[in-house]
Amino acid sequence: MLKALGLGDDVAHSSIRFGLGRFNTIEEVDYVADKLIDVVQKLRELSPLYEMVKEGIDLSKIEWAAH
Repeated sequence: MLKALGLGDDVAHSSIRFGLGRFNTIEEVDYVADKLIDVVQKLRELSPLYEMVKEGIDLSKIEWAAH
């Protein structure tokens, strides 16, 4: 979806997307806010891309293989 919006591979491969609507409750928003930090930390542990960024590699310069 992010690439369809015109964003690059570097953004698409290092993003989390979620949506809110008018029917979401404050409690649901609070729940997501509370969980987001934990989820991001777990994803970073799994992601070789995060390690690359920490090492100073510019992800926008990487040519991603097409599948």
